[in-house]
Amino acid sequence: MAEANLKKQQMEYISIGLLVFVAVSVGVLRFKKNDKDDEVFSRNNFNKEWAEVEILEANIPEEKKEVTYETSDRIPFKGPFEEEVIKEDAKSDIMLPLMKFQGMIWSSTRPQAVIDNQVYDVGDTIVIEAGDALDSIKIKDIDREGIHLKYKGLEFLVRPRSTEQKGGSDE
Repeated sequence: MAEANLKKQQMEYISIGLLVFVAVSVGVLRFKKNDKDDEVFSRNNFNKEWAEVEILEANIPEEKKEVTYETSDRIPFKGPFEEEVIKEDAKSDIMLPLMKFQGMIWSSTRPQAVIDNQVYDVGDTIVIEAGDALDSIKIKDIDREGIHLKYKGLEFLVRPRSTEQKGGSDE
């Protein structure tokens, strides 16, 4: 009985293999035709369409425009009406008002400056009286070089005085 089952399985495998072979052969013969124009792909139509594409590509201008990017110090999220407008010839006459710079801490996570007995952080604004009006000075940065200030559109650097005495001693 085992031999009968084995022969039956072998016959099934042979018949399945034969069916697969016939299916592949029919598929290949169906899509393989001897003429150059068949229903799946027409080489002549492709060449005609490709010639039209080449003509269209030839009509495209060859000039290339360069893209340039301009940068500025303007803060992108700041409105155009928030900035002060100062004429160029007036900028040369601008000087910082008199203030008493008493000290600074720059080598910490929170740099600070002591000006007119007040402690200021980076980004703070110093409000001063200029005649009848109030004026403001912004502290941009505090570092080893000094205190970086912005006043009326110009940037200033107030450097610390050296504590060393030159040319003598205080005995």
